[in-house]
Amino acid sequence: MIHQSRLVTAHLVVRPFLAADAPLLVALFADPQVHRHVGDGQLLAPDVAALWIERSAANLERFGYGTGAVVERAGGELIGWAGFARPGDGTQEVIYGLRRASWGRGLGKELLAGLLAFARERGITSVRATVDPDNGASVHLLRQAGFVLAEPGYRGDAGADLYLHGG
Repeated sequence: MIHQSRLVTAHLVVRPFLAADAPLLVALFADPQVHRHVGDGQLLAPDVAALWIERSAANLERFGYGTGAVVERAGGELIGWAGFARPGDGTQEVIYGLRRASWGRGLGKELLAGLLAFARERGITSVRATVDPDNGASVHLLRQAGFVLAEPGYRGDAGADLYLHGG
């Protein structure tokens, strides 16, 4: 995510969240297949979506990049979220998710490649990702992009494996 502009790939744009995106994120998370491997696997409440958008804007202001809305270039429809989170230990963690209707079209691979290129362009040499080991599609995507499993059961959580790229 770039503060003044956007991360653009062949088919996608990652742009800053807008307040109007909150209900769209809530609707996206209403699909159990989408939210089952995200965070605690629960639905996204409207107040939490609004807070996420608020915090994302603050990160853009403070760091110049963060997490934003993924929209298709053709049509501009919001289909997911992506960017970087900061877990508090100085690392950069890539996060992403797409609506189910967008799965299986190569968009996740394209999105992750764009995020890694963005990191390289800014001198970020090490990126991490945490993923539910049962999320085979995401594990495959990370491995294809060059991530390696660094810690199964990250911090004692059997539902989160830590993957590293670079560094």
